[in-house]
Amino acid sequence: MDAHPVALWRYQIIAPLLSVHGPRGALARLIRQLAAQTHEHPLRGPLLIHPRTLEEWLSRYRHEGLDGLAPVPRKDLGQSRRIDPALASRIEELAAGHPLLDGPGLLAELRALNPPLLPSLSTLYRFLRARGLDHRAAPPRADHRAFEFELPGDCWQGDVMFGPTIAQPDGSRRKTYLIAILDDASRLICHAQFYFEQHLTSLKDCLKQALLKRGLPRRFYFDNGRIFRSRALLCLAARLGLQLIHTRPYKPQGRAKLERWFGVVRSAFLARLDPKALSDLGYLNRLLFAWIEGQYHVSPHRSLDGQAPLDRWMLACEALRPLPRDLDLDQLFLEQARRLVGKDGTLSLKGRRFEAGPFFIGQKIDLRFDPFDLRRIWRLDAAGALHEIFPVDLAGNCRIQRAPAALPLPKAPPPPLTALDQLLTQVESQQPQPPAQETKP
Repeated sequence: MDAHPVALWRYQIIAPLLSVHGPRGALARLIRQLAAQTHEHPLRGPLLIHPRTLEEWLSRYRHEGLDGLAPVPRKDLGQSRRIDPALASRIEELAAGHPLLDGPGLLAELRALNPPLLPSLSTLYRFLRARGLDHRAAPPRADHRAFEFELPGDCWQGDVMFGPTIAQPDGSRRKTYLIAILDDASRLICHAQFYFEQHLTSLKDCLKQALLKRGLPRRFYFDNGRIFRSRALLCLAARLGLQLIHTRPYKPQGRAKLERWFGVVRSAFLARLDPKALSDLGYLNRLLFAWIEGQYHVSPHRSLDGQAPLDRWMLACEALRPLPRDLDLDQLFLEQARRLVGKDGTLSLKGRRFEAGPFFIGQKIDLRFDPFDLRRIWRLDAAGALHEIFPVDLAGNCRIQRAPAALPLPKAPPPPLTALDQLLTQVESQQPQPPAQETKP
């Protein structure tokens, strides 16, 4: 156990006295010399020490060692001289029964009792500290424990951070959002990118890039935000065979690693940018990629015992799961929509028109598309197969010969209608027949 700092300070002062050998009175002379000097106390500043105090310290050290130089606690420690037992009991009752009552409020209640001696506010606070009542209104401490998954790919954490604003051609500035995916075991950034929208579409694009670069994880650990609680993300995790975990509400401590990385982004990346000069989202993302790969991934990390995130990732890369060969990520991450085909055989999607063909005029068809690449989309048929659809080429349609309208096929003669004839026969059969007339000879 570490020695008390005051005991060590006292030992440094009396240390010269331990080796005094000489004629009678040499020890007394040295004590008077030390008493005439100023000594820097570790807590109280410069002090002059009385010769009798030095003699007492020397005697205590010779009999008890270093422990004898430690300060002796007061016998009345924790007891106030201005608060008698009856008043102390009343203070404890008030403080424990009303945890939201502050010091001035407690004094006001005590003043109403008209005690013979009312303590000061500082005395009251010292009394509460000694009795452990100074933090009575604090919420109970939750059991937050640091954790770390064993292998890279065991768990990926994801979250969103507000990014810088980007200048627009009209002079306005548009907000950006940084979506990042971090590997828990290695602190490696699987993918991070700035987007203009904090939407599910942006998250799916970020996840797609992370899967293409870093393989298939075993768990996703996300916030309780709307985009992380979406049914589409749950379906995606189910198709990939991943466990989707969400932080408990109002418990952000579980994502401390990613929150810490966001702090590094603010201090080590965003602080080095000129916000007024940012006018291109693509350029901002290229700078972020260069900083992550060229600085963050190769720099020693304190939480990894000085290892770089990329080195930790590479040391355990045999535990990573590659993407299945038969898995088509492009189709897995496609958005879906339903559109009505107009009279000209086209449909509208994301402000662009696509050629569906005259066969689907007036029908609603199911579409699959990549919102970041609208050079083509796909039509989903009843069998689940995808058929490519391309944007409308107005100039090309001018040169394409229209197919003649299909002539209606000749129809067979319709079957005769017999219901009324049958009804007539039935009704007439139920009518009474008139009597037959006799003929005269």
